[in-house]
Amino acid sequence: MSVETVDQEPTGLTALRRRRILEALPEAMKARDVDLHLVFTRENSRDPFAEEVGLGSVVARACGIFHLDPSGQFHRTAIAASYDTTPIEETGFYETVFPYKEQGIKPFLMKTIVGAGARRIAINASRDLTIADGLTSGMRDYLEAVLGPDISSRFVSSEGIVLAMLGRKFPEEVALIEQAAVATQEILSEVLSASTVCAGVTTEKDIGASLEKKTKERGMEVAFTTVVVGPCRGHCSPSDRIIQAGDLIRIDFGVVHKGYCSDIQRTAYVLRGGETDPPAEIRKMFDVTVAAHEAALAALKPGATGLAVDSAARRVIEAAGYKGYPHAAGHGLGRKVHDVGPLLGPDWPERYGSLVRTPIEPGQVFALEPMVYTTLESQGGEVQIGLEEDLVVEPEGARVFGKPQQELILIS
Repeated sequence: MSVETVDQEPTGLTALRRRRILEALPEAMKARDVDLHLVFTRENSRDPFAEEVGLGSVVARACGIFHLDPSGQFHRTAIAASYDTTPIEETGFYETVFPYKEQGIKPFLMKTIVGAGARRIAINASRDLTIADGLTSGMRDYLEAVLGPDISSRFVSSEGIVLAMLGRKFPEEVALIEQAAVATQEILSEVLSASTVCAGVTTEKDIGASLEKKTKERGMEVAFTTVVVGPCRGHCSPSDRIIQAGDLIRIDFGVVHKGYCSDIQRTAYVLRGGETDPPAEIRKMFDVTVAAHEAALAALKPGATGLAVDSAARRVIEAAGYKGYPHAAGHGLGRKVHDVGPLLGPDWPERYGSLVRTPIEPGQVFALEPMVYTTLESQGGEVQIGLEEDLVVEPEGARVFGKPQQELILIS
């Protein structure tokens, strides 16, 4: 997926980030009893969250300091090397930008942090949320040495703040993700048809090329493409394998539309001569996967946890006699295919940590993908039903974008 700069971004990314800082950030800090959020970064080991607060292009040490004082006033201060300050000022994210020269960042950092008198200071160090884990060990050591043990003892993780700030999407963002999802569904429907797939001739790479061509015709970009025929290969590029009658075709595919991504999976079966329906074992796999999706959707509502959503889907699959799928039921979706948000996953602490217990909120967007895996001799090993839908959480519950796949696609 290509990465667009702020200046190139057609959807007003700078304005959206400013709105998040002014509206979502103080709200998230207040809800978590945090007085100050400190983002501290530099080149070559840059904090991934730094881009969100206008520090994505700095060279020397720089920090963004967001302080919610006892009266409720929200103060925004940046400190950076004198040659780094202009682009920071141009974002409009900060009330004050302090430039430093030979004296370094230390005196400005001490004055601002000590002067704030904050009780709890959020820093970007997190066990489970990657974008809230950008403070390197060296930069943390520097902070602790400069600020001293009294202030550094007040450090807490910014995980909850970053999750709340970036997880909820504004309506205009939801609209762009929905457009991307609907376009992806249409592209997949066009490609998974007899007009594209010819048994004994078409390869996985041919399907990948068709997906790319139709994406470009819509003025969009391919985010990723996985085409799998035969045994599971996980996330992989399309191969030279030739599709045969009797094959299951599973596609996991997404596009980028004005900076926002989709993530859709579809499954098709190539009919053998004389067949009008797939084998019963494949039909059952598909029907159980659809039922698991429906159970997950019913559970996916504000206040629920990702663990509850995953459990609802997993119960349906296991009750049908299959093993549970070896991954989460879903993930956040937005400017990245795997975006910030609660994880719709099982209670596997060493894999998914605490994010499965984070309450779901309206405005969060997810890709939902519980599915059945089993070994089928006719398919050469373990296969899964690739079925994934994109959705937004609304006050009443989840709303799926476009038209979800309810029937197995049959190609003759």
